[in-house]
Amino acid sequence: MKTEMLPSELSWLYFNQCIVDEAADITNPLYERIKFLAIFSSNLDEFFRVKVNHLANEKSTRKSELFNTILKEIQQQQEHFGSIWRNQIIPELRQNNIIVYEGQTIENCHKKEIERYFKSNILSFIQVVFVKNKIDKSYFLNNRSLYFLVKLKTKEGHFNYAYINIPSDKLDRYRMLSKKDSNHYIISLDEIVKSCLHLIFTQDEIVSCYAIKINRDEDYEIEDENSGNLIHKIKDKIEERKKGLPTRFLYDALMPTEEIEFCNQIFQLKKREMIAGGKMHNLFDLFKFPNPLKPNLQSSILSSLEHNAFEDSNSIFEIIDAGNQLVHFPYHSYHYVLQFFNQAAIDNRVTEIKVTLYRISTQSIIANALISAAKNGKKVTVFVEVKARFDENNNLHWAKEMKKAGIKIIYSMPNLKVHAKIALVTMKIDANKTQQYAYLATGNFNENTAAIYADHGFFTSEKKYTNDISKVFQFLKTKEKDSEMDTLIVAGFNMKQQIIRYIDAEIQNHKDGKSSGILLKVNGIDEKDIIKKLYEASQAGVKITLIVRGICTLLPEVIGMSENIKGYRIVDMFLEHARIYKFNNAGNEKLYLSSADMMSRNLNSRIEVGFPIDDVNLKAEINQIIQFQLDDNTKKRKILSDGKNELSSNIETQKRAQTDIYHWLQKKQL
Repeated sequence: MKTEMLPSELSWLYFNQCIVDEAADITNPLYERIKFLAIFSSNLDEFFRVKVNHLANEKSTRKSELFNTILKEIQQQQEHFGSIWRNQIIPELRQNNIIVYEGQTIENCHKKEIERYFKSNILSFIQVVFVKNKIDKSYFLNNRSLYFLVKLKTKEGHFNYAYINIPSDKLDRYRMLSKKDSNHYIISLDEIVKSCLHLIFTQDEIVSCYAIKINRDEDYEIEDENSGNLIHKIKDKIEERKKGLPTRFLYDALMPTEEIEFCNQIFQLKKREMIAGGKMHNLFDLFKFPNPLKPNLQSSILSSLEHNAFEDSNSIFEIIDAGNQLVHFPYHSYHYVLQFFNQAAIDNRVTEIKVTLYRISTQSIIANALISAAKNGKKVTVFVEVKARFDENNNLHWAKEMKKAGIKIIYSMPNLKVHAKIALVTMKIDANKTQQYAYLATGNFNENTAAIYADHGFFTSEKKYTNDISKVFQFLKTKEKDSEMDTLIVAGFNMKQQIIRYIDAEIQNHKDGKSSGILLKVNGIDEKDIIKKLYEASQAGVKITLIVRGICTLLPEVIGMSENIKGYRIVDMFLEHARIYKFNNAGNEKLYLSSADMMSRNLNSRIEVGFPIDDVNLKAEINQIIQFQLDDNTKKRKILSDGKNELSSNIETQKRAQTDIYHWLQKKQL
């Protein structure tokens, strides 16, 4: 059976191409396009921190060729990024009387303002490192920090080098200056520092100044998770990140060869790590690019919708008792999830709360509700995944705070991550009866990201759900799989096996002349056994539809391999984050919502939970949302047989899934 797959790194870059394409789309509001530039930059920065080092150090010819292909693709995307900023964004800002200082002469009225800000605010954070021509020490650049390499000429005619930090970690990257006539002026921290170099190097002539930055490898592994103190090992690895091996050294493409070679030598870099970039780096700081005309030039804010059923009673538990409830974020308010925890914390009938936390906000209302619940005498158990990449410190902080309040904390498990999003509340009804209430979701318990991530949340008190969730929490406590799941599909228990059985059933149904079909909506697909099984189903004649936001190593519509598989990406104002598995099942459709992507890490080395939606009305809601997404001809891209994207064009009647979903839910609210 033919089973070709696209390298995951290339697939990820093709997804990031969609992001920069959105920045180029003139139908998007100007500041929405600036936001997409920030997302692109943030994504690419993370790519070099976690996905590149293993490739760069491989010595096989195939890996070397792939690495070169990746660098070529990145260069093209960066050039596209620069062109959008210079040729579209900057001129359009100027048309709206917003002028960005980028190398042009600074107005006299702003020179003193800039120098005053530099002397009083910036200068205290400036660190200067003079570099001798003869290398006699190790010079170090902090991971992701911004620097200038400055060439100096002494009064005696000697040339020296120094590098200085741009303190964007301490101060806002962009600053509004005083208005002149009808124009608003914005200047970057970089431009301020560059214009004030004469205040740093008072004795030397400044010959040149170029931006540099280093990315270091942050894709750490803990060698032996089964011995020693896992928390201490994680803390040590977090510290090691700061000193990781270089994966990318970015420098201004206009930097002369002499300076490039100088950097290569003093920072002990390899040629493959040297990558030409723009005059400024870390452009994910564009997330906070000031808008003096706000709310003009920005997307219209879609106000959160009420969920009618939850508005019918002051008690969220009464509503859940009346029937299962489904909410769709960010269209619906996240208030209902917060209400679930807040009411559980104060209801004197509630005896116990259990929850898994993967990523939570830095000022988490949910964590505070759990602390209140514990102080109110309730038994609270929280599984905290402290191996959630880049959220380790925040999760460790909250684990410490919750533990101080008397909450039982279960930390990360060796060789497994717990990515499930589940909560269970136990309520005492009378002396002999208890009732349990569950919340299961496709997205994290994070009220901040819930405003921009498109996810689904499910409230239920049905025993078929709560009994299985109890089994999951029992496993997290004991690390022993004492019983099988009856309703849920759980990675680490039965998820991968069950999905393969469902695909096999669709193959058999098609062979038997029954209706068949598969739809998977996920953030990524790279699990080899799942991909092979989908290829097998395609070759058997089963129609398969994929909606994959990010990595998709499966190649759709390849003759003889996957001609019955269609793949799509949707990139719009909200991050598509929901996972949906749908199997025709000879007309008796099976539909699951889940926390798991079809990725090897999710299905083979995590605890994930998928939960069936059986209610006819709720299933119809999910199907309608899927249909809006499939009908989208504005933000939906087709994934081509080579893994690249194709956007619909020349469509007279435009359909945009995210706004259509919002307006549809809005009408249901009335």
